[in-house]
Amino acid sequence: MITNIFGLIPLVTLGILWLIFQKIDKCWRSAILSAAIVWGVIVALSTEILSLFRLLTFEWVFGLWLVANILGLMVYLKFKPVKPIFEKSQEEKFSSVLVGLLGGVFFIFAAVGLVAVVAPPNNWDSMTYHMSRVAHWMQNRSVEHYPTSYVPQLYHPPGAEFAIMHFQILTGGDRFANLVQWLSMVGSAIAVSLIAKQLGANGRGQVFAAVFAATLPMGILQGSSTQNDYAVCFWVVCFVSCGLAGLSAGITGINTFKIGASLGLALLTKTTAYIFCLPFIIWFFVGGIQGFRGKMLQPILIIAGVTFVLNIGHFWRNYDLFGYAIGAPESFTKEYKIEAITLPTFLSNVIRNLGMQAGTRISRINGAIVGVINVLHRILGVATNDARITWPPGQVFAIATPSFNENTATNPIHFGLIFASITLILKNPIWQKTKIVITYLIAVIMTFLLICFLLKLQPWHSRHHLSIFVLFSPIFGLVVSQLSNHKNANYLVAILILMSLPWVFHNNFRPLVGDGNIFNSSRHDLYFTSRPNIEVAYNTAVDFVKAQNCTNIGLSFWAKNAWEYPLWVMFPEPGKPAPRIEHISTIDPVVKQKLNSEPYKSFIPCAIIYQSTKNDGKQGKEIVLKNQTYAQKWSMEPLSVFVKK
Repeated sequence: MITNIFGLIPLVTLGILWLIFQKIDKCWRSAILSAAIVWGVIVALSTEILSLFRLLTFEWVFGLWLVANILGLMVYLKFKPVKPIFEKSQEEKFSSVLVGLLGGVFFIFAAVGLVAVVAPPNNWDSMTYHMSRVAHWMQNRSVEHYPTSYVPQLYHPPGAEFAIMHFQILTGGDRFANLVQWLSMVGSAIAVSLIAKQLGANGRGQVFAAVFAATLPMGILQGSSTQNDYAVCFWVVCFVSCGLAGLSAGITGINTFKIGASLGLALLTKTTAYIFCLPFIIWFFVGGIQGFRGKMLQPILIIAGVTFVLNIGHFWRNYDLFGYAIGAPESFTKEYKIEAITLPTFLSNVIRNLGMQAGTRISRINGAIVGVINVLHRILGVATNDARITWPPGQVFAIATPSFNENTATNPIHFGLIFASITLILKNPIWQKTKIVITYLIAVIMTFLLICFLLKLQPWHSRHHLSIFVLFSPIFGLVVSQLSNHKNANYLVAILILMSLPWVFHNNFRPLVGDGNIFNSSRHDLYFTSRPNIEVAYNTAVDFVKAQNCTNIGLSFWAKNAWEYPLWVMFPEPGKPAPRIEHISTIDPVVKQKLNSEPYKSFIPCAIIYQSTKNDGKQGKEIVLKNQTYAQKWSMEPLSVFVKK
């Protein structure tokens, strides 16, 4: 579609910002991070400002990026030409081996990027809240909270979805939606190579770090989705890189802003950023005080101020509705909040989180690992599946074989290499005396321990591990590049690329090859790849409602995690105004207040799409809403349609 061209405009802005920062930073990698940070700030602040006046429309968003491009070009042309520095190691030439390794990384990026553009968003969380909230915001022309049956659409940080919304408003569809995660994947690999340099790695070590990050199975699978784990990971590594630059190069206004902005964008993207960033915040704070003493007050205030400004909109919306700025309603905190903080329960979580990444394709080995974990739990006096530290209740801990599902995939090879790298550091007295390396390693380990200390173990917990693996990449690159046998080190890194290819080609939800791949399946069918059993029901329900010439459609979803987003894709028709879709019920008493406020209070649907849990007793043959009676006219598991009498 011709409208997809408009989606390139924000990417042009990103490119112009990169050209500008190449003249400021004189380092292409640092310039990329700087450009991305400023771009993210533009997305966040413009969204909040336009939302205040309900101006999140094509005209205003297009005008925003057009002005940004014009101003960017004006700034760029004012700078004197400066040749960008594409750094090479001072110790060695950029060998053909490193070029080959980078070629493998580029292939992975290109393949995942192709999937991101060709396939629609179709993972579970995208269907229930990531993309659904974007659709509601676009309809409302505002990111204000709204009535919904699935409350995570409201309280979760919205940073990644802000970016998705800008692309969606400009293109009129979700063709560019997956690119937010893909860009984050590429950016994270660039960032960790820069962090490796900041830790003292040579050119080989920097390339090795990028390869390690780019070949993570979980990362490859998520790089073409609309999850937000890679998005938050990117902002975290930007924050770490900018913080390291501040410690080494001293206090500058630009870098102080970048530290605050990257931290703010991380917190705006996913709540786990508080965990990932905390150890580094402590390190940078203590290091800054030791190095700069009284000069640190102003930078600290600037960093805190920038971080707060980027998040104040979301904080206020949550506080206004729920009574707190950060967190989730009590009915949802039980899913992840630890209920028993003791040494045995903490150690249980450490053991199980480590065990989750140790799965192999050999069932006997997996069984042996589970056996060891069970023995350790008997020693600790804690049940392996203790409900106080495990979700959902009754979940049985098991070591799974490597998965191609982006919700549960693990990184066992990289996991083993991390342990090997740590062992080499501990055995090498030179590394032990390298303060910055040891401090960085401790900070990364602390992020893992905080995850174990604060969050219940969930079947999809390996998603939270993605940022930790990416943060470990510079350590791997630094250590492996210093092995005495360079040839074996090169082979090891090349093997990582080769062993990552199955995840590149065989994503469970968006496969590049095989039956039902993204090229021989319709875009419509791909939305239902992970739940093909409900596609017919959704198709038939939408066709039935369209036949009623209904333009006000109510949603009454009582089933948790109901798939909402496909309805937003299926109802609009070319040449016709999009129907208005609103939730008319919610199980949350706080969110229910929104139903009694305008414009939702006066909303009268002509049809209601109903979904309930099986045998919940809620569904009847009639629904009474605002003195209107709706009779059930159609039904097919899991949906029913009620039409106004």
